[in-house]
Amino acid sequence: MGEAEAATTLLQSADEGAFSGRYVAYEGRQILNFVCCSYLGLEQREDLKRAAISAIERLGVQFSCSRAVLQSSHYDELEQALGSMTGGHAIVSATTTLAHIAALPVLVDARDAVIVDQQAHASLHTACALLRVPINVIRHNRMDQLEDQLKQLSGKHQRVWYVLDGLYSMLGDFAPIDELRDLLARYPALHLYVDDAHATSWTGTYGRGYALERLPDRSRVVGVLSLNKAFSAGGGALILPTEALAQKIRRAGGPLVFGGPLQPPLLAAAVASAKLHLSPELPGLQQALTDRIKLAIRLASEQNVSFMDTSVSPIFFVRCRATEKTFSMIKGLRDNHGIYTCPAFFPIVPRGHAGVRITISLHNTNEDIATLIGALASEARRLQHSEGSGERPAHVKIQPPEPLRSRGMG
Repeated sequence: MGEAEAATTLLQSADEGAFSGRYVAYEGRQILNFVCCSYLGLEQREDLKRAAISAIERLGVQFSCSRAVLQSSHYDELEQALGSMTGGHAIVSATTTLAHIAALPVLVDARDAVIVDQQAHASLHTACALLRVPINVIRHNRMDQLEDQLKQLSGKHQRVWYVLDGLYSMLGDFAPIDELRDLLARYPALHLYVDDAHATSWTGTYGRGYALERLPDRSRVVGVLSLNKAFSAGGGALILPTEALAQKIRRAGGPLVFGGPLQPPLLAAAVASAKLHLSPELPGLQQALTDRIKLAIRLASEQNVSFMDTSVSPIFFVRCRATEKTFSMIKGLRDNHGIYTCPAFFPIVPRGHAGVRITISLHNTNEDIATLIGALASEARRLQHSEGSGERPAHVKIQPPEPLRSRGMG
């Protein structure tokens, strides 16, 4: 991180002033924003802002009491709405990380085994480290390795938990849900714990995300949604298959008992966002984002810009291999083209696979996306020319190398 900070590619601060979503203010310039995760741009909606302001005026800026003692009535309204969105039983937490830390130690007991995808979000690895069972790590999306582990562990353990992301935060690739559905049918011991933070809101019926949409039988599935990112409020939500399991975690999950609550403005904004998700307006917003994503994929193909994965998701990754080359491209995009993007390097991604992470939202216009793709092509040519090499800096599809515990952030 220190190296990236010195290169002015991480740990930077935006200038003071209003934030529109389309631009970020940086060192006196308005720069196109391709780093934020508010994929549907809801944080600028008047209904969400009015809900937050009203909550402050009625309740103040905080509700300073543990939920174990007394909670704001907003929690009940929000959890009911999330249940309607997902068809499950919802528990709201202060963050998705705290949701993992609350839930996994309750869900996993000494008779269970745990398998974690190599590229699962860092928060999942953090929570799994708290478990008192062996943790087995498999290479990214390798269902053959998962099945080998299931064959070995199913007879020895009551349950085998596979911990994964629904949409991975670095490459923008999805979990192989069809294959997982087949494994669930063939291995009764298999249970899934899916962090779908980056797929929340912009995909799935009522914005329930990628995994919950594609797993109709969720009797052995726990989903986790983000109420930040595209939901544009604050906190996270566990989606449980039964009310009994939800109550067990609610009463025994450490951060849910002793942790601080979400504050009134965030809860109120989340309730307003949930109402929007349940309204007829959401599918149009989802389609508008999908159209922008497909435009980016088409323009990249036309201009020979190679993304690591071309799934229809709002996250794209251009691999540069070397960290120094990544920093150079990030600064070139910002200083030469007025585009703000995010670097990813070890340990965020495996060694030798550093690159530029890009996110697209409804704040970005079609013209902005065309500018982005043109700038990526230009910067790739600049780097290639400066090295005097024929290597194209952003093409080869990733093969997950060691170390196995490299994973995404954000």
